[in-house]
Amino acid sequence: MIAHSSKKVKEGKIMTVEVDFDDFIKNVKISGDFFLHPEEVLNDMEKSFVGLKKDVSFDTLVIKIHNIVESHDAQMIGISPESMALVIKEALK
Repeated sequence: MIAHSSKKVKEGKIMTVEVDFDDFIKNVKISGDFFLHPEEVLNDMEKSFVGLKKDVSFDTLVIKIHNIVESHDAQMIGISPESMALVIKEALK
């Protein structure tokens, strides 16, 4: 199943998520008008969600995103780990 979610997050930017999943996440594509530096970190984030159960918790997503941002010394501008996790969870409903 492929599902989409698009939302203007509390930080003011728009984020769109496309998730291909059955019982587990097969693929995730994240886009929007937010900034993430370095940009390649987004690919690592998307790959990190593959294999997670479709009912993954909000907190698990937030921690995963936060850890990737921290390990790459990346900057999220116009989006937060919490907002990103929220849009992903909405797509998985």
